[in-house]
Amino acid sequence: MTDDARDVTSGRARAARGSAPRTERPADDASPSPAADRLDYRAVFAALSAPKVLLSPDLTVLDVNDAYLDMLGLPATALVGRPLNAGFAFSPADDERVARVVDSLRRVLQTGRIDLLGPLRIDVPGDRPDEWLERHWLMTNIPVFDASGRVAALVHRAEDVTDIVLTSQRTATDQQIGLDAAVVDHALHLGSSLGRFQESFDRERRAALALQDSILTPPAQPEGLRIDVRYRPASREMHVGGDWYDAFELSCGCTLVVVGDVVGHDISAAATMGQLRGVMRGVAYESGDSPAGILERTERAADGLGIDAVATVAAALVGLPGPTGDRTLTWVSAGHPPPVMVRADGSAELLARHNDRLLGIGSDASRTDHTTLVHPGDVLLLYTDGLVERRGTRLREALDRLPGVVEELAGRSREDLLDALLARLVPQTTEDDIALVSVEVLASEGAR
Repeated sequence: MTDDARDVTSGRARAARGSAPRTERPADDASPSPAADRLDYRAVFAALSAPKVLLSPDLTVLDVNDAYLDMLGLPATALVGRPLNAGFAFSPADDERVARVVDSLRRVLQTGRIDLLGPLRIDVPGDRPDEWLERHWLMTNIPVFDASGRVAALVHRAEDVTDIVLTSQRTATDQQIGLDAAVVDHALHLGSSLGRFQESFDRERRAALALQDSILTPPAQPEGLRIDVRYRPASREMHVGGDWYDAFELSCGCTLVVVGDVVGHDISAAATMGQLRGVMRGVAYESGDSPAGILERTERAADGLGIDAVATVAAALVGLPGPTGDRTLTWVSAGHPPPVMVRADGSAELLARHNDRLLGIGSDASRTDHTTLVHPGDVLLLYTDGLVERRGTRLREALDRLPGVVEELAGRSREDLLDALLARLVPQTTEDDIALVSVEVLASEGAR
């Protein structure tokens, strides 16, 4: 919610040992500090002492670190781009144990949970033909989530505990056990720590998803309109933040469409957003007021109820159709980016009008409604600033370019407009939540 310029940083990882492909960071992925920006993240990955492999969801090797390559005595080119177990040989005696590793990785893909294996024996090739060197491993398989919360990649970590296992076996002969307390405690401690972390993580994700389901409900689909919504959180772990969308019919039969942005990206921001959204819904349905009046009433109600919230909001009221199918659109903006109108002929424009103060700032000044006519085939687009605001680019410049991007994408497919906008404008890793709503005036009743 600012025009201040912010630097765009881009990281390009160097080739892995051998001739492995580069690992690239999105161009809009911001580094935490100038010092971090100078880091070679491929070099950091390569320097990690425990063997590690980065895998795609189909278990193709995307990258390996030097410890893994040294362990196998192979170049990166023998592994990268190939299935996990296709680049090297392992003892036939280890077939079942290797299958356990693959099963573990698939469980992580399905559940999104960290999985621990071991101590697990999988031997490595020796220097002579048919020679196998005994190795025991503690393995950890870790999910990497994308912006939508799906598992986009896997990190496979292997810790060599052979010395501990062999020492334990030699000293435990009299006790007739294979492992003594040292290795068992080591495994249990690591497993317990991971288990506690995973349980806590799962609880928070379940709470966040439940909160999201209760707040970001499916939009209404009034007769003669098609309303589509998208939501992308900044926080991958919580899946919900301070941005919201809403679309519902009022007692008059008109449709109110809202997008808003409460400061913050966490559970606290989401809770505040939920309170504010609920107050606005009640006020809008009962008051029969215009969008400007709805925001003024919502602000007074929130203040009286002790809801401490500052937010940008855009609210649009779509009226009932006239004889030709035209409708009156009335909207108000409280410190929010302007809506975009896509006309039936494919042209797009920013509905840039007077922008009122943010909701929650408090003032005696009244808010201003703006009106225009919408026709069958027109599409109204409301969005939060995460769609366009980027480091290093002034918000005004990004907004000026937005109609051209919308025209291009809407010309290809209006049905997929929101997904296309997210794919074109939003990097995989983003610092802000994004809420999108499109309202299409249909050409005839019942057309969907």
